[in-house]
Amino acid sequence: MKLGKKPLSMFIQWTDEQAHFPELEFDDLVARKQLIKRVSVEPAVAPSGHGVRRVLYALPGEEWRIDAILLAHELYQHPPSGWKPDLERLIGQLLGYPPADIERFVKKVTGSSITKVG
Repeated sequence: MKLGKKPLSMFIQWTDEQAHFPELEFDDLVARKQLIKRVSVEPAVAPSGHGVRRVLYALPGEEWRIDAILLAHELYQHPPSGWKPDLERLIGQLLGYPPADIERFVKKVTGSSITKVG
């Protein structure tokens, strides 16, 4: 991301956790207008009691990816619940991963190959 090769980066943490990624280092790039930053916070919900904080950085001109990835995460909140391979593929594409890496990830998580829809 810092080298300008990936269009989007996303860091996720519980709202009651200390950040364990170099946010200040990325914020320096935001100040120099080399990255666009957006923070999204989802409030705590039962039973976990934890909220989720997402910090997203996009290259200038790629900030549309932030809205798209937040929408994908919002879709996870709607039935049916559980693992959604096609949403994970979309998230991987938005983050700039190569298709083969995305498919390896989906296969690893599901334990088998899943046929893409479309």
